[in-house]
Amino acid sequence: MFKRLGIVAVIFLLALCSAIPAQQKPAAPGLTVPANPVAAAAAASTNAESDLVVLRVSGEPITEKQVMAAMEVLAKQIVLKPDQQNQRNAILFKGAIDNLVITTLLRAEARKQNISVPKEMIDQQFDSFAKRFPSMEEFKKALAEHDSNEEKLRKSIEETLSAQEVLEKVADKIPDPSDEEVQRAYDNNPYSVPERMHLAQIFIKADPGSTPEQKAELRKKLESIRADIEAKKITFAEAADKNSQAAAGAPKGGDIGLIAKAQITVKELAEAVFSTAPGSMTPVIEGPQGFHLVNVMDIKPAGKRPLEEIKPMIQQQLKLAAQQSATRKYAEELKAKAMIEPFMTADEFEKRHPAD
Repeated sequence: MFKRLGIVAVIFLLALCSAIPAQQKPAAPGLTVPANPVAAAAAASTNAESDLVVLRVSGEPITEKQVMAAMEVLAKQIVLKPDQQNQRNAILFKGAIDNLVITTLLRAEARKQNISVPKEMIDQQFDSFAKRFPSMEEFKKALAEHDSNEEKLRKSIEETLSAQEVLEKVADKIPDPSDEEVQRAYDNNPYSVPERMHLAQIFIKADPGSTPEQKAELRKKLESIRADIEAKKITFAEAADKNSQAAAGAPKGGDIGLIAKAQITVKELAEAVFSTAPGSMTPVIEGPQGFHLVNVMDIKPAGKRPLEEIKPMIQQQLKLAAQQSATRKYAEELKAKAMIEPFMTADEFEKRHPAD
């Protein structure tokens, strides 16, 4: 239970899907840590204030203050196109309403299931929120600005984690994808990789304040090492273990694995590596931090990654997609069963709060 410890005070399941145009939907909607946890907690608070009731969800009031706080959170999650800006408040209003409806229904379901949240988890999440502020005084001030306090926030954390657990129970029922499903996904997607080189390197660091003479000495040292390797006085791996100052590859004989050209940030080094035949060494190349000697051990042509290499990744992607689909469906079913009584439309909200 409670495997995903991040709190979400507004649960983005159906809301992002229904309120945002298709091209704006996030790639992986689900339980998301809000950018402003204080505003999110205020949005999700079930402690109704004495302000206007915008709707009731199975008899529970959702107030205008809660909607506005939820809109504040949602505004940080989406990017609207310029031609959508005149509909900004309507989009955010509808998204906030859906968020609050889903949150309310999930919390009610958590109460039905008698889900209990350990106190240490509530304390942990509360402390993580407080640490985002310069001091506890600033934290309490931010809470007060959102008509909240420590007690309300802790209650919101508890209820939100319990609601999150409801969804986790749904997600946990999803089985692992079959080998046939994995194969189908592999066949229907490119999973391509560029040409890669299997490389080992010897790197000698140059201090930022090195003089030209000092750099010349470092180059001379690496050139001498290269000559000894060419003369078979020492193997590249032995020379790397003895001389290389690079963290990558140590202590594996300088072996840094398969590298694509785009991964090499030093242009001259990238060009040298990818113009060197397998089984050969590059010249000594100077980079911003020192001198490189690279052994091109093998070449892997561009193509599709082997299934065996990426099977775990595909399995994870398929299971995550299935879990997200299941939790969305579950939330839709909760909404379909609930009595939702709206008292304010997006147009009415716009009149009360015109866009800037």
